[in-house]
Amino acid sequence: MSLFDEAEKARNPFGTRMETASKTTKVSYINQTSVFLRVLAEVVESRKLPAAKAKEVESYRTRLGDCHWGLHLLQGKVSEDGWPRIVSSAIDGMLKTIKNSQPNGTWEILDHDVKIEKNEHNIEQLFFVVKFVDIENAPELAYQNGVPVTTTVNVTNSPIPEEVIEALSSKNTDDSELKDMIRQLVGALAANATSQVAVQAEPPKPVEAAEPEPVVFSD
Repeated sequence: MSLFDEAEKARNPFGTRMETASKTTKVSYINQTSVFLRVLAEVVESRKLPAAKAKEVESYRTRLGDCHWGLHLLQGKVSEDGWPRIVSSAIDGMLKTIKNSQPNGTWEILDHDVKIEKNEHNIEQLFFVVKFVDIENAPELAYQNGVPVTTTVNVTNSPIPEEVIEALSSKNTDDSELKDMIRQLVGALAANATSQVAVQAEPPKPVEAAEPEPVVFSD
């Protein structure tokens, strides 16, 4: 061994070991857009409602979630193992947003769409849209200034029996003033048979979800 070899080994005693390890643990990065699209579709299909169930609930209430990535940040920088996790994290983030405002339903993937096109800065982007459906078709929660609005409920308050109203209406009397009083009483009783009560909806509890896995791109 020459002095140059000894000097190199002294500077980096783990060099040979690290070089061998790097050869055995080679990471494969994705470059082709077709691979990105194929893997994305596979992830969605694995979480999507079966066709029969999707047909059954397609008229139920839905929500859209979307995101996008710059292709220059993906190609050659995201591994084959990492891309499925990125897509799943994006879907989880969309679901978290929906459940925070509409927690009274059970949301599942109904459909999705994807496209690649340039944005306003002429940079190619991968756009991803997911349609979620509430398989329970629960009532829509409405908000005003961040607070659930009151819901109006019709409540029947001991309606007056029809025979009583009919008897009062047909009461014969020569007193015109008494007739007017009876007529007014019958009208008031009939009008007040049903009243409205405002019920304050309870604010939905925030849905806790795991934070998306951070993605680190190499230079």
